[in-house]
Amino acid sequence: MLRTLLSLLMVLSLAACSRPGDSAARRAHELLEAGRFEEARTLIDTSLKETPESATLRQERMHLALLLGQPEIAAAEARQILRFNPKAQPYRRPLEDRLPAVRANALKALALDPLDRPRPATLIKAGLKDPDPTVRREAAEATRILELGEAIKLLRSAARDSDWLTRATAARLFGQRGDPSLIPDLFPMLQDADSYVRRFARRSLLELADKAKPDAYLPSLRSKDRTTQIVAALALVRLNDGRGAEVLLSEISNPLGIERVECVKAISKLVDPRVAPALRAATGDKDPEIRVVSLIALGLLKDKDSAGIFKKFSTDASSPKEVRLAAAKALDLLTKPANQP
Repeated sequence: MLRTLLSLLMVLSLAACSRPGDSAARRAHELLEAGRFEEARTLIDTSLKETPESATLRQERMHLALLLGQPEIAAAEARQILRFNPKAQPYRRPLEDRLPAVRANALKALALDPLDRPRPATLIKAGLKDPDPTVRREAAEATRILELGEAIKLLRSAARDSDWLTRATAARLFGQRGDPSLIPDLFPMLQDADSYVRRFARRSLLELADKAKPDAYLPSLRSKDRTTQIVAALALVRLNDGRGAEVLLSEISNPLGIERVECVKAISKLVDPRVAPALRAATGDKDPEIRVVSLIALGLLKDKDSAGIFKKFSTDASSPKEVRLAAAKALDLLTKPANQP
């Protein structure tokens, strides 16, 4: 008799604590877990017409949007939840969901419409510790909504991630942040085991040159790593600093070099007596692309000593078509006034 009475009191207590819409929300959650999305959507929409302020129903609508890969809708629903209940934490449950896709989409939604509470940095930091790399990548992407100091701290953590794509994301975002203080973080990433990471590190190092001073790159010219030297030299050229010219000139003549085209383009911007002879030598390279960029560079430099080379290649039927066209263009550039393109 006593046990029955206690059970009845518990049921009555739970019923008293239950808010309008909670029962429908629980049923909707069951439907979502079973993959019955349309039934859940219908139930949620119908129930919200009766109880539009139900936070639990809106949480399930947010859950549905995340399951369907609709972060924009989820972000709007999170905002509605907070409108009715400013103390709510709409992202707490999604970021603890068993499905990585839901957790990743929750971070996308957060980045689309950042909330003041809880602090986004707290949620993003937790995302960077997620066991699934997809979630960690989205956490790294979400750092764009943070202030520079907070973002850099978290991106440095992402740059050490075991997942190569997360590291690549960090390398790319380093450049987008536009802070030259990140240059020392990026140079070691040129040695990453993954080529994708190395590519983004290189791109970011060159992007940051527009906002840096030569001193940020000069130490890397003394590196024992050839790639590091070349990227530093390329960045210095963007700063109108020719102290990396020796590295670039040497790389052009290296048949195994992977930056030769960029080196040709870079040295053509330098005022250095060694440039024109090096470009003339490059017009005889085995790689047609090297020949093309060298010919155009010499034409832009109005190098009259190369006129014979231009004429030779423009009429040489054994040369690839693109080389002949480049030679003809260079010859045309040579005959135009210095201020005319």
